[in-house]
Amino acid sequence: MLSKIGQNLSKFHDQLRLAKDKKFIPLVKILPKWLTPNQVTIFRTVILLVWLPYAIFHPSLSQILVFLFIYFLDLLDGAMARLKNKVTYFGGYLDHWSDKFSNIAILIVLYGLTGYQFNFFLFFIWWDVIMAVWLALESYLARPTISYVRVPLELVVKIILWLFLLFKVFPIIL
Repeated sequence: MLSKIGQNLSKFHDQLRLAKDKKFIPLVKILPKWLTPNQVTIFRTVILLVWLPYAIFHPSLSQILVFLFIYFLDLLDGAMARLKNKVTYFGGYLDHWSDKFSNIAILIVLYGLTGYQFNFFLFFIWWDVIMAVWLALESYLARPTISYVRVPLELVVKIILWLFLLFKVFPIIL
């Protein structure tokens, strides 16, 4: 049953991704031919790793602008891979793994912006750490079929996170 739910969610996600990718066609066309999606993913991961310590010790709303740039690069690398037909097994896992680090980073920044008053953030941070390990195991074992369990679980956690952010955190920060 979870496998079927995961497959349906994946199909819906693919439809949304295709619509988003169409918006990136003009940008992807003007990028240098030598630039690969994996290079963009690695670049955004390096920016993230350089930015994260600063963001942890100096949480501010301006840190969210840096995160938005990192997120833009995340959208770009996926669109590049699909539009240029350069989707790879390694690239998919590299992207997902980098996404987990991005999630952890923004959660830490938001936790700091709230004055560390919502320990509930720690659950979401640790959740993404566990999911990063799970992704590494999926990649190492070359068994993406177990992702059909991971996808529904992550959807539930993301819904809870967004409800928490909308009703508890954003009113305090903004």
